[in-house]
Amino acid sequence: MKLKSLEIKGFKSFADKTVLNFDDGVTGVIGPNGCGKSNIIDSIRWVIGEQKISQLRSENLESLIFNGSKNRNPSGLAEVSLTFENTKNLLPTEFNTITVTRKYYRNGDSEYRLNDVNCRLKDIHNLFMDTGISTDSYAIIELGMVDDIIKDKENSRRRMLEQAAGITIYKTRKREAKLKLDATEHDLARIEDLLFEINNQLKTLENQAKKAEKYFEVKRDYKETSIELAKAALEGFNLTYQELTEKQNTETDKKAEAEASIAKAEAEVEKDKVTFIEKETALQTLQQQFNELSNQLRDKKSNENLANQKLSHLKEKEQGLKDFIGKAGSQVKAIEESIVFTETQITEEEKGLGEQSEALTGLKEQLEARRLVFDEKRKAVDDLRQMQLQIQRNRFEAEKNVAVADTSITNIERTVHLLKDEQEQRKTNLETLRSDKSQKETSLHDKKSEFDHLTEENERIKAEILSSQASIEKLRNQLIGENRVLDSKQNEYDLLKNLIDKMEGYPESVKYLHNRAEWMKDAPLLSDILYVKEEYRAAVENILEPYLNYYVVPNEETAIKSIRLLETDKKGKAKFFILDRIVPEDNRLPNPAGNVTSAMDVVEVEDRYAALAKKLLGNVCIAEDEEAFRHASGVVLEKSGRMVKGDYSISGGSVGLFEGKKIGRVKNLEKLAADIKTQKEKCETLKSQIESISSQVIHLNVSLKEKQLNDLQKEINDLTNSLNAVTNKIENLEQQEERALLRMGELGKQLDQTRSGISDTRGLLSQLNEKAEGHEAVLKEASESFMLAEEDFNSHNRKYYEANLQLNKQQSKVQAIKQELAFKQSQVANLQKQLEDSEVQLAEALQQIEATSDALATLQEAIVAQMKQKETEEARLNEADTQFHIFRNELTEKENQLRLLHRSKEQADQAVSAIKDHLNELKLQLAGMKERLMVEFRVNLDDILEEERTTSFSKDELQEKNDRLKKRLDNIGEVNPTAIEAFTEMKKRYDFITEQKNDLVEARQSLRQTIEEVEAAANQKFLETFNQVRENFSKVFKALFTEDDSADMVLVDPDNLAETGIDVVAKPKGKRPTSITQLSGGEKTLTATALLFSIYLIKPAPFCILDEVDAPLDDANVQKFTQMIRKFSKESQFIIVTHNKMTMASVDVIYGVTMQEPGVSKLVPVDFRGLEHEYDTVEADLAT
Repeated sequence: MKLKSLEIKGFKSFADKTVLNFDDGVTGVIGPNGCGKSNIIDSIRWVIGEQKISQLRSENLESLIFNGSKNRNPSGLAEVSLTFENTKNLLPTEFNTITVTRKYYRNGDSEYRLNDVNCRLKDIHNLFMDTGISTDSYAIIELGMVDDIIKDKENSRRRMLEQAAGITIYKTRKREAKLKLDATEHDLARIEDLLFEINNQLKTLENQAKKAEKYFEVKRDYKETSIELAKAALEGFNLTYQELTEKQNTETDKKAEAEASIAKAEAEVEKDKVTFIEKETALQTLQQQFNELSNQLRDKKSNENLANQKLSHLKEKEQGLKDFIGKAGSQVKAIEESIVFTETQITEEEKGLGEQSEALTGLKEQLEARRLVFDEKRKAVDDLRQMQLQIQRNRFEAEKNVAVADTSITNIERTVHLLKDEQEQRKTNLETLRSDKSQKETSLHDKKSEFDHLTEENERIKAEILSSQASIEKLRNQLIGENRVLDSKQNEYDLLKNLIDKMEGYPESVKYLHNRAEWMKDAPLLSDILYVKEEYRAAVENILEPYLNYYVVPNEETAIKSIRLLETDKKGKAKFFILDRIVPEDNRLPNPAGNVTSAMDVVEVEDRYAALAKKLLGNVCIAEDEEAFRHASGVVLEKSGRMVKGDYSISGGSVGLFEGKKIGRVKNLEKLAADIKTQKEKCETLKSQIESISSQVIHLNVSLKEKQLNDLQKEINDLTNSLNAVTNKIENLEQQEERALLRMGELGKQLDQTRSGISDTRGLLSQLNEKAEGHEAVLKEASESFMLAEEDFNSHNRKYYEANLQLNKQQSKVQAIKQELAFKQSQVANLQKQLEDSEVQLAEALQQIEATSDALATLQEAIVAQMKQKETEEARLNEADTQFHIFRNELTEKENQLRLLHRSKEQADQAVSAIKDHLNELKLQLAGMKERLMVEFRVNLDDILEEERTTSFSKDELQEKNDRLKKRLDNIGEVNPTAIEAFTEMKKRYDFITEQKNDLVEARQSLRQTIEEVEAAANQKFLETFNQVRENFSKVFKALFTEDDSADMVLVDPDNLAETGIDVVAKPKGKRPTSITQLSGGEKTLTATALLFSIYLIKPAPFCILDEVDAPLDDANVQKFTQMIRKFSKESQFIIVTHNKMTMASVDVIYGVTMQEPGVSKLVPVDFRGLEHEYDTVEADLAT
């Protein structure tokens, strides 16, 4: 099987349709961090059925869909397709190309497709079963999974070995068999419960039958009469009920029979499935053998073609050697004749060379004589020219000095004149500047005076503003305090109003009367007519607690009216004070002494309720402290409410949080409303004051002279700067005047000195001019003589050069002829050597032709024999394939029959349920009649419902007879007339269900046996695979490390092969770690890689994906890692996600992942298959 291509569209960062094509060998995926490389691996995981969203590095399925970017809208669909070529028939399908597609829409819909046909996830899992491809197989290895293998997280090592052993299908069959065994156990338990229930009923029915048999004769007349009377009333229902009951029993029996048949059939199917697996394995083995034979035959045919090509090449070589030997002999003779001619030519040319050499020597002597004369004449001319140059330099220097002196005099006179003009101009400027300075000083003094006056005025206004702001802040703080008081009172008012409205703390009867508005206007509660000062409320409420729920009514009639209301609506009881029954008394205590206050002095009450208040509180006093409480007499309250004392008793304790909150609620609410109004007025007054003062502050801010001050300050600064500038100008001009006077004195002295020195320089210049004229004539005569000598020397020099050139040409010609002679001699020697080698090669070619012809004949005979063997093996394979498909069709038919049995069971369940529903309907219709019959005739309707009438008496006649026998019936007592028949039916039913139980027990045993057989086969394959992997692991580990290093695999629990874990022992580079978790990151990676490739040696996955596994490795280990991958790439395709340059260099094709557009991944493919990869070292290590 071969991975052909991956197509991604709308998945994560791949917004556009992206296709990756995979060929044999190694494919690399590279790119910077965050560009979407790992999204390619996630897409492969997702399309082959990954269900854990965390494995895809996402939070939910919707986050897999491309979510848009700065320039793109979000996608509505994530789609990934993976295409395989079924080249080795690993996939159980007749198609050569299989495409698996998974789609997820943003609305939550999803689908799987096989070759563009809708399918289930289970179909995908079945397709890849035991192929080495799954979401948790060793086909996809990430860097984090290396640590999982090292730590054996979730038994990852065992899971990889199970996949390599191909026992996944056994585990699946075992799991299915266990599920069926659990279902059988459940059915068996249910049948045992049913048998237990029936057995209990049998015992009861048996006792009833014996009793009925014993007393039947005595009770027969009464029972028959009673039953006939009931039947007469129930005529029409009995037959239907009996039919339904029989049908219910029949369907229940059918259901039990179907369950037993299902269990038996499932056991047979499971056994056949094990046989199916064995046949399938055998067929795969034959297919593999046939494939190997075909490969061998293909290799031999390839060798045959190579042998034919080699034989043809050898014959061509033989003919070529013969042709070369013939031509080479003729060439040797021709070259030897040419050598004789060349030697003669060399002798003649060397003679001419000697003659030219003698002539050149004579010319050289004549040239040297002319050179001496030429050098003498040239030296004389050079000396005269040097003298002439020196005279000219001196004359030029004198002329220059005269010109400089004249220029200096002119410049000095001009400078003096300019200085005098500037002196006059400075005088005029100074007068103007001094006048301007005086004016500016006067203006500056006036502006400063005005500025000081405005500053004083502005400071006064600022002081008033600060004072006003302080007043505003004070008023605002006062307003905040008053608002807090207002909020406090408003909250207290709202809370108190809520308590009054909801009547918190009052019984239901009081609340009911309170809500009757037409009644409440003349009947307030006692707690509402009193108002007590706050510090005494707890004490007064403590003494009045029993009466606070009393209504105060004007007369007895009102009280009775309210009582009738409560009685009518069943709202409980209420208590009342009747005002017209209270006689006013003057029972107030005399003026208390000390710290004692009369209770009436702290209570406010309307005049119409004063008599009631005096009645309750007239003889009560309140002590201000504990000392006064002890000495006071009568009924005394402690002020805080902690204690109450009478003449003969005292009570007290802690004061509750809500004590004192119930009394005077209404009065307190009214006072709070008044306080709130007053407080609001106070707040409004403060707000008005704040607004008034704020207006004054605004007016004062407008009156500030800040802008005038700033403008005036700017004018003062400008005047100051201007005055400073004028002063600086005046000072500069005065300094310039002083410097000009000094300069003019210096220039006068310099002018006198220059005029004195210029006369001496003019005399020297005249002498130099006369000397230069005399020397110029001598130089002219010497130059003419030098030119004649130079002309004679050049003539002889040309003659010598031409003769020397001819000599060099002759020497080159002689040398060329000698080289030609040497080449021809070398050519003859080479040809003779080639003739000897060609004769040897010709003899060897003849021998190789003979040997190749013999080998070709032997190979052709072997091909013929192997083709016959292939035909035989192909026939065996076809026969096995036919038998396999026949058995598979039979198994499919059995599974279809099993599904029919399941359908029959479901139909029986539905029929039983429908009958029960019908019976329930009948029972509901007969419920009224059943109750009446049970009361009047003491007959159970269920016992007589199935029986028919035995007489033709009318209902009235039966009633008359029944009345006569009623007294006898009362004396006899009740029996069950159908107990004997029911006992017989129940016994038959018990026997039938017992038989079904035995069938289920047999099926359970068969399933257990099947599970044991499957487990034994799986354990055997697992142990064989473990031993092979263990041996390979040691070899591969040494190839990745060194021959001196060691590694091993150990079963944690060898006695429990089905569940045992696997320990890995690794000792690289002489280390002795107690656990492989102590290894370095690179060593862990190489150890996990060794384990992975050890499994690949047994069962290579069709493809392997490595996601940045090489990250912890150094360069040396990366080279080993890539060489190992090269070795295994012959059997499997490798896809490597990497950042390592050495790994990149080892791949055949690279896909570069980029984000040219932010948030959108693109692919750039590069093909490196023209490069050769070297991996001989690892191959040699593995071979050993």
